[in-house]
Amino acid sequence: MDEILTEKNYQLVRFRDTTIQIQTIIVNGIQYLYLEDIQRRFPSVSALSIDDIQLAFLRDENGHYQIPLRIEAVKDKIIDALEPFEKQSSREVHTLFDQIDIKIHEMNKKTDLILANTQETLIRIKHIMTLMYELHEYTTPRYFFILSVNHHKWSSINGVQNLFLLHYKLFFLCECSNDPDKLHIAPHDGYSIKKPSEFIANYGSYLRTTLRIARGLLSVGGFVIPHSGNASLMLANALPPFVQEPTNYTEVNNKLDVVEKMLNQTNNEVVHVDPSIIRQAVLPEVPLQGAQLRELEVFLDCVDDKHSLGNLYRTTTDNGHVRWVCLEHYNTIGFNNKMIDYIHQLEAMGGKFNTQRREAILTGNLTTKNIIMLCTALKNGFTMLTLVLENCSIDIKDLDKLFDVIINRSSIYRLNISNIEVRQRLRTSKYISNNLIVYLKNQSIKVQFSTNDDNESIKLLVRLFQQNKICRTFHFHGYDLPLYDETLLNYLKEYRELTSLVIDYFINMDFVSTLIISNSTLRRLKLSFWFNSSSTLFGLCQAIQRNQTLTDLDIMDHTCIDDKTGTIELLKTIQTHQSMKHLRLHIFDVRPSNENELCLIDSLSNKTFITHLRISQSIISQELTQALIYASNELHSLTYLEIYDSQLHEDSTAKLQLLYTNENLTHLLITDQQYSSVALTELRQELQNEILQYQNQKLEQLIAKSYSQSSICLDQMTLTDHDMDIVVKQAIIQQQCKFLSLQSNKITSIGVSIIADALLTNNTLEMLYLSNNYISDDGVCSLAKILSNTCQFLKTLVLQKNQITDRGVKSLAQMLEVNQTLTWLYLGENQISDEGIRVLANVLTKQNKTLEMLVVSSNKLITDASIDVLIPMIQQNQTLKKLWMDDCNLSETGKQKFQIIQASKQDLYIRL
Repeated sequence: MDEILTEKNYQLVRFRDTTIQIQTIIVNGIQYLYLEDIQRRFPSVSALSIDDIQLAFLRDENGHYQIPLRIEAVKDKIIDALEPFEKQSSREVHTLFDQIDIKIHEMNKKTDLILANTQETLIRIKHIMTLMYELHEYTTPRYFFILSVNHHKWSSINGVQNLFLLHYKLFFLCECSNDPDKLHIAPHDGYSIKKPSEFIANYGSYLRTTLRIARGLLSVGGFVIPHSGNASLMLANALPPFVQEPTNYTEVNNKLDVVEKMLNQTNNEVVHVDPSIIRQAVLPEVPLQGAQLRELEVFLDCVDDKHSLGNLYRTTTDNGHVRWVCLEHYNTIGFNNKMIDYIHQLEAMGGKFNTQRREAILTGNLTTKNIIMLCTALKNGFTMLTLVLENCSIDIKDLDKLFDVIINRSSIYRLNISNIEVRQRLRTSKYISNNLIVYLKNQSIKVQFSTNDDNESIKLLVRLFQQNKICRTFHFHGYDLPLYDETLLNYLKEYRELTSLVIDYFINMDFVSTLIISNSTLRRLKLSFWFNSSSTLFGLCQAIQRNQTLTDLDIMDHTCIDDKTGTIELLKTIQTHQSMKHLRLHIFDVRPSNENELCLIDSLSNKTFITHLRISQSIISQELTQALIYASNELHSLTYLEIYDSQLHEDSTAKLQLLYTNENLTHLLITDQQYSSVALTELRQELQNEILQYQNQKLEQLIAKSYSQSSICLDQMTLTDHDMDIVVKQAIIQQQCKFLSLQSNKITSIGVSIIADALLTNNTLEMLYLSNNYISDDGVCSLAKILSNTCQFLKTLVLQKNQITDRGVKSLAQMLEVNQTLTWLYLGENQISDEGIRVLANVLTKQNKTLEMLVVSSNKLITDASIDVLIPMIQQNQTLKKLWMDDCNLSETGKQKFQIIQASKQDLYIRL
């Protein structure tokens, strides 16, 4: 007798005169009935109904059917299963049955052959997978293939040259199973390939192998999310569009045909191709090794700073194999049969393991035996996202062994070192590191220090670098780079593993310049969101002139309005540089016939190094439009174009759109938005995704000790943007503090935008101290936008020493036009010039009637030119009581003028 399913797990289904129970599937707490489960019992069923009303199968937010087809279960009803109905004559029915019998007979003959071919395909793919797992390095995901973005008929492609002009994307596979038919496409929309000719020259032979895997997966349905639940609905929504629609089989197969023919034609016709199209005489026939895979990222466009190729994570199986899997399978594959034993071993040595957070914590004295156990476990399947070494001591040789495994052979994404004592042989302390956080992803090492001048942590970081064998990209925050200690700089100058350097918010131009000049292996440099100064680009130009190895320079992700002469100098420098091939540039304030435009047009029309271009706050002339078209359509150099907050003729927009339609541009965005606001939104989203369930127990405990509606001081705690959600939720919302001080931390414009959002509904916070952070103009703009709201309670705002320029001051001036609560504003030790003072003086003269104290001390760009605008303001303004201008660039004559005006206005104090 069949087992009766519980009430919660089945649905009554009736087909003709038969009623049966069919098990439902629970997804996110909702029971679903799948059509394919009904068809396994009644194959002819194609529709479902209740009370003669046909039910619609569920669709996603884009209107596409959810695969597999399903409806929501209705427990208290019987669902009728329906088959297609057509009126036919009796003779037609008999004829149809005869045809069916013949077809069934033919299918029976072919079934065994089809099954045999399918099994043979899977066997061959599995053999290829075995060979690929034997690669001696695991530096990057190994399973990838390419497709043309658009469909092209082979007959319309004339020659190999045109093949290389098509737009191709590379897709990775999640290595989630030993069975090739259970693999799936990685959850990413694919990466555009830069320089397809060079890419094919380097990876053509390897692509032949991976193309077979892709074809095999397509033939057995591997491109479509498996019905067995091999990937979740969330994962399915992140997959490329062509994977989500099973009807795309023919189109994908045709695109694979084009790629396969291209690989064949390249070898057959290579002797007839212009050397500029392909740089190798023949495609490599030797198996691809880890060293070649390391360079894969060089050919991919728009790789994010986290270097998470395909959103895949490195994990280790229980047999020691390294695999790259999506986050969904990281959590399932990682918990293998040995995991429980590893956790017990960790706990036996005094450690703790948080299964939900995949976090291991080690404290106390770590012996050689402990380290050997941990290293062995990490190499054989002990899967974790985070390893915390907290308040512990370790022998220096054991530390080297642990670092080696963590970087080169483990699944660890985040290493958090807090208060660790490193011992020498005689058990004496060599050095003690306060705090160091290292993020490991693909071939990238991202570092975060606890303080700006933590020499001990720098020594520890150098120790970690010495064990690195696979990471080639180093990622720093500029505020972490030591200003005076040269230990790290001297090591990186000679470090031959360094090929890519990424620095966000950098303020130490000397550090960057020295590396560019001294390190002969550095190929790629990315500088994001730097703090604008007149010497930044000129210093960079001088360093580039003395470098002969850089090939890629990315200064696209910044929001400061550059000095025009600096941008022009940079373009001229790169025009004559011997090795520079790719420049990603963000340029502001381009106007018809100004020097900015003329130099940009010259670079686009006569050189090929500008591959990515972002233009902001400009007027795009017809001449510049033609240069953009020429660089993309004729030189095939410009492939990525974004235009923000600029004036552009409609016909120019149409011409640029045509470039994208014809695949000359792989990316095109034209918007009225300001780039700074778009960038902040994207960065905040990345911040939320970077660390799952972020915690800072020390911070949380400190806030919890404070009284409600009191003062909370969080100065000098090395707080970062990650901590601002905690500050907002606990200090501003829960404790409703009136005074909040976050001075001398590492808060950037991202963190300040989080605080600013909280101020929108604030009714208690009156004083906010943010001195000595890295807020910049973008952060000031976020604050000013919120403080422009009429329902505000904030009275004191302290923004000293935050790299604020006149651009940020203009935002504050616009805010002061409408804000009626702010009384004290501190802007000392920034980069405000006479122009910024002019803007402030204007609003204090005409609009603002509430500000009582203004501090602009130690702004060295303020000169006597500000006197003529400040004196009329002082004479007319009736509310300003204190004006601090000490340590600016004022002459003695200028100071005397202020003293005279102060003598005539007794209620105003001017500090000079």
